[in-house]
Amino acid sequence: MIVTIIGAGNSGCAYACHLAAKGHRVRLLKTSHAMHEDNFCEVLRQGGLYCVDGTAGNDRFFAPLEMATRDEHDAIPGADVAFILTQSLQHEALAERIGPLLQDCRMVIVVPGYMGGLYFRRKCPNRNVLFAEGESTALDARIVEPGAVQILFRNVRNALATLPAARQDEGLGIARQLFPTYRYARRNIIESALHNPNLIVHTTGTIMSASRIEYSCGEFWMYEEAFTPSVWSLVNALDKEKNEILQAFGSKPLNYIDACKFRNEDDLSKDSLEVFRAYAKSGPKGPATLDSRYVDEDVPMGLCLMSSLGKKAGVLTPVCDALVSVAGALRQRDFRGQGRTLEKLGLGDMAIEEILSLVNQDA
Repeated sequence: MIVTIIGAGNSGCAYACHLAAKGHRVRLLKTSHAMHEDNFCEVLRQGGLYCVDGTAGNDRFFAPLEMATRDEHDAIPGADVAFILTQSLQHEALAERIGPLLQDCRMVIVVPGYMGGLYFRRKCPNRNVLFAEGESTALDARIVEPGAVQILFRNVRNALATLPAARQDEGLGIARQLFPTYRYARRNIIESALHNPNLIVHTTGTIMSASRIEYSCGEFWMYEEAFTPSVWSLVNALDKEKNEILQAFGSKPLNYIDACKFRNEDDLSKDSLEVFRAYAKSGPKGPATLDSRYVDEDVPMGLCLMSSLGKKAGVLTPVCDALVSVAGALRQRDFRGQGRTLEKLGLGDMAIEEILSLVNQDA
């Protein structure tokens, strides 16, 4: 297939390498000048990316790309599938910019979603284009030098939600041709948004480790250090609020720790906490500062959305709301004002039943 990767950060480069190595015709689109400029310049010079696969003995290979560009008018038209791998903070503005160009795609997959697929679907003139959202990336990766990305971890399973949900079989069929780990469909994009692991662990792990992050000067390993017994109690309290919202929107509750096992472990009979601890030992370093997507993305796009869903459902979210307040004070940001809400998604005046009808039914 012709696959356009929108976003040339860590995940975008890893996806480009993986898919090019599988024989797909890959186009890489850089949407901003904010980060990874040296890397993209080297990608342009090389005509592709070197990949160091840490999951296969650090094998190094070169993945040639059909195209690397900053011009969406070159990268998107004619693509079969587009992956949107930018930060979710950019979804609304990016949808204005590229939404009309997505009209020839069979499928557009937004990762992470946080219900941002609604922005892109609204701006796409072709109602037959299938939109989907992922909870987390299928590959954990880091750009290690200009023109080279290292894959650190590959998920065993990934869940996908389609928009509309009625087309989930079609969506999984397409996604599996690109990443065989897409083996499970969520009920809808609301369920997928609340099962984004970053909503639970990035926020609590970073906020509760603020002084450690600043003191360590880049030597902080969040998954291994942050989740002491007291912080784990906070995770469970936030997770409880999430599950109450899921139930109010007609979904089954699922604890973060069990969802983590589902993504990361072949043997589902293993203890979920042990699986988390095993992942923590090999997990990535970071964040190095509080100026990080762990806070600046996952609080306004994740926690604020969760709080908004809770208000709609009549579910109290004191832990979620407190974390938003503390994060805002730490970063001196108005996360509530910046945050994603049902109102900003155009769903504020709808009843729960109307929202579910919109995301579940065919166009």
